[in-house]
Amino acid sequence: MKVKRNLLKKPHIIVSFAIAFFFLFISNTTISVVMASNGKKLAPIRLDIGGNSVAREVFDTLNRADYEIMSVGLIPYPYTITISLHLTNEELEKEKPIVTKKVEEILAARYIDDYKIKIEKFENVLPNELPSKSEEIHKEMLNLFPIISKTMKKFGYDTPPSIAYNDIKSGILIIELPNTEKRKKTIKQAVEKALKKEKFKIKKVEFKLYNKSKRLQDYRWSPIISTISDNLIGKSDYMLKGISYQIKNGKTYISLNTELDKSKSENVTYLKETFKKFFTLESTKTQIKKDAYELIIYGKSKQVLVKITKN
Repeated sequence: MKVKRNLLKKPHIIVSFAIAFFFLFISNTTISVVMASNGKKLAPIRLDIGGNSVAREVFDTLNRADYEIMSVGLIPYPYTITISLHLTNEELEKEKPIVTKKVEEILAARYIDDYKIKIEKFENVLPNELPSKSEEIHKEMLNLFPIISKTMKKFGYDTPPSIAYNDIKSGILIIELPNTEKRKKTIKQAVEKALKKEKFKIKKVEFKLYNKSKRLQDYRWSPIISTISDNLIGKSDYMLKGISYQIKNGKTYISLNTELDKSKSENVTYLKETFKKFFTLESTKTQIKKDAYELIIYGKSKQVLVKITKN
């Protein structure tokens, strides 16, 4: 995940998972903390759909402290917080310890204890320093979007579809459409007519089809996956190396890869109880609707430690 400030100083979020723009319901799952065999309390897991991510909290905290922060990024494994600040080299060296302390406080409050912090200077690239071709494509895209949006609205697309202007020289415009769309020929003609009227240098309009049902399911599950990742990665008790998911034949498959083994039975039991409760919450069931799913937590050597399914 990355929280980034654009050139207008307005932050937005870029995520490795698809971002769900709707169905964000709040849930709060915390299983009572248990003692591990070594007498240490396990780091609590709080699954909060729609809650503040680590990246967002770091960004907002530094922003309130009047830092001109350009981005906050998270690298899953090894868990690393990357922070880009708009400072001179001298200012950066002076502020690093202060920023580090603020981030450490945020991570400590979240029981994140296995991490690295990387603070770097933001290298600004002014618009007039951009390659001329990139500038041309950027301007063309800005001009294209309202034309495509207006045309697609005539076909019932209130939310404009994604477009990709592959190569300004070859003039190929790609528009994403659901694979259930039956009016592709008519839409293509309408788009080409609108572009010709506005004198755009587009030689060819193509469509990239997607499975609408699968995409909506992806929207439903992306906040679930982001929540799981944000609440487990960086906590040494759970030794999470990575999380992945795929949607296949209408079912969501989630894999959590860890370094846990049978000697960490209390940790595994706590994870199992947490996820079982999470999936029984009304807010979670509302979020994922009636989707079938399978969550597997793998330990060392890919041994299956936990398996939770709903068909």
